[in-house]
Amino acid sequence: MKVKSIIKNLTGIVLLLIIGVTCLAGCGESDAHFGKSKALPTEGNSTSSDKTDNNICIIQELNMLEENITVYNIVTNRVMRYKYSLATRFLDKYGQESSSLNFTPGTAVVLGDKLPTNALSVVKMSDKTWKQDGVTNYTISPENHKMTIGSAEYQFNDNICVYSGAQSISILSVGKSDTLTVVGKDNNILSIAVTTGHGYIQFINSENFIGSMVQIGSNIFAKITPDILVEVPEGTYNVTVANNGFGGTVQCNVTKGEISVIDLGEIQRGGPKTSQITFVSATPGVAVFLDGNQVNPNEPQVVPYGMHHVKVTATGYNDWSRTLYVNSPSAKIAIDMSDESSTPSNNTTTVSKSKKNTTNATNSSSAVSNDVDYLSTLSNMISTITGNNSST
Repeated sequence: MKVKSIIKNLTGIVLLLIIGVTCLAGCGESDAHFGKSKALPTEGNSTSSDKTDNNICIIQELNMLEENITVYNIVTNRVMRYKYSLATRFLDKYGQESSSLNFTPGTAVVLGDKLPTNALSVVKMSDKTWKQDGVTNYTISPENHKMTIGSAEYQFNDNICVYSGAQSISILSVGKSDTLTVVGKDNNILSIAVTTGHGYIQFINSENFIGSMVQIGSNIFAKITPDILVEVPEGTYNVTVANNGFGGTVQCNVTKGEISVIDLGEIQRGGPKTSQITFVSATPGVAVFLDGNQVNPNEPQVVPYGMHHVKVTATGYNDWSRTLYVNSPSAKIAIDMSDESSTPSNNTTTVSKSKKNTTNATNSSSAVSNDVDYLSTLSNMISTITGNNSST
């Protein structure tokens, strides 16, 4: 039996979700690769020099909404999707801790083994590849599969991965005036990322929010660290944070090539704040644990703004666990536990799929339809926190 959860009236809750490993079509490929795939190096050797070229992958997408990472293996020409979690270590090429925000499409990485939760243990930048940022003096000859950077000439194949932001594009779409980040190995170009039109958000006075999550716009999520600097496309964003009883949303304008500063000390004024959460379930014998303590699922629970852990159990069903980020006065969660017999079976994901469900925010006009296992996107959930739709 597996747990399927339907969120019916949810306000102010952000759930960090866990999904499985799937195989997709690759750069320059039209077919998908299915079946089991062994993760690449172990955590023990992932911090050392890359063993073989077979270990090097190019990030296609790091999906913060669903907590998965899609990578393209440069030797096998396969694209694989793995899940990651807060326990996954993101390392630079020297083996030092790094923010997941630095792992953008086009980055060359090696992957660690999977944790008991089926999430990757390590994602490490490859030390067998090179990267050039801010490349403007270049020419590209698609017909000859050649690229020059300054006076140096490189080659690439038909499977080269090219990105503009989070979107995969054709190499023919790279403009002569674009600014690029180029990744290669020896004399071969592995990926090109168009970085034109990006700015940065810097957070100051963040002491009360260290370790919590920040949402920027509708689909950018990051863990707050003392020196966090987030690169985002230029535009206007709603930025939302919550931790230790404090939380709120501010609007931020990001200009190309400039740093916009957000003072989190302003957001924490007027706190600490609390939220009233109610869990509702029609399943007999269901047990709900909030931050490790069993609670009556039908009675309101008062919790401070910030991160909380929820676990739901019932006889005959798998346990259901989520991490919640609370930033609204109230929230109501309806939990429905269903039999797996109604779930289609396939080998493309370790998480069962189920019917579509509409999430309606009680204090927001936003509503989305998503797979029940994925509940709702983080972006829509955070938009319900403040009763406003996030904008980009």
